[in-house]
Amino acid sequence: IPKGKTVALIGPSGAGKTTLADIILGLLPPVSGVVRMDDKNIYENLRSWRQKLGYIPQSIYLSDDTIRNNVAFGIYEAQIDDNAIWKALEKAQLKEFVQGLENGLDTYVGDRGVRLSGGQRQRIGIARSLILNPELIICDEPVSALDVSIQAQILNLLADVKKENGISYLFISHNMSVVRYVSDKIAVMYLGNIVEYATTEELFSRPLHPYTQALLSVVPDANPHARKEKIRLKGEIPSPMDIPDGCPFHTRCPYATVDCKHIVPKMHSINEEHSVCCLKYE
Repeated sequence: IPKGKTVALIGPSGAGKTTLADIILGLLPPVSGVVRMDDKNIYENLRSWRQKLGYIPQSIYLSDDTIRNNVAFGIYEAQIDDNAIWKALEKAQLKEFVQGLENGLDTYVGDRGVRLSGGQRQRIGIARSLILNPELIICDEPVSALDVSIQAQILNLLADVKKENGISYLFISHNMSVVRYVSDKIAVMYLGNIVEYATTEELFSRPLHPYTQALLSVVPDANPHARKEKIRLKGEIPSPMDIPDGCPFHTRCPYATVDCKHIVPKMHSINEEHSVCCLKYE
């Protein structure tokens, strides 16, 4: 994930997107392989790594505690002062909202007079993720629970935060319109494997992997006169606990050959902006 860039991670439910996020967050140690930051294994110093990391989940759950303690939630490795919280709230465009409350940071979220909208909750979640000035923020479906108009506000806010602070994002989503808007690069995951990785423009203009082609074929087009053939995949997604031999996608691939049932494809570089994991391109 390049510095100051957004890499989107897309794929069907059960592909392993959130599991990958948990591994990067240090919540789920990998059985094999290594997660590196600046060429260092993050699991050799998880405490230091976590202070460079932010996380925005799909739904923000707030306790009945104060706004201050909700923003500093879970921060036990660093002393957080009110000045840092004000800065985080300002970046999340919530400072004026908090100043308008009678007790400011000490206002209890559970008070009868305080009713936070979904957008305000998500902004508190963004402030929470910014409290330690992270280098990377993992966004796990951060706008899927919001109305479309509020989605646009939150996405623009995340873009502003990235531009002003040089933060990188790993953005997990099922919404291809959102992915196209926010991402610099896209990784497509299927049954725990990255099957295609490309710049956003390259992937949308020239999808190569059969799964990516099927996925993009059903994305609605803004042009009502545009016609594109929808690719309908047959069969069910195999269980992640029992991944088939050969190419993981061969059971549903319309172009599968005998080799696809036995040979595991490797990631093949098409050009500097595009790689795909498919025997067709090797």
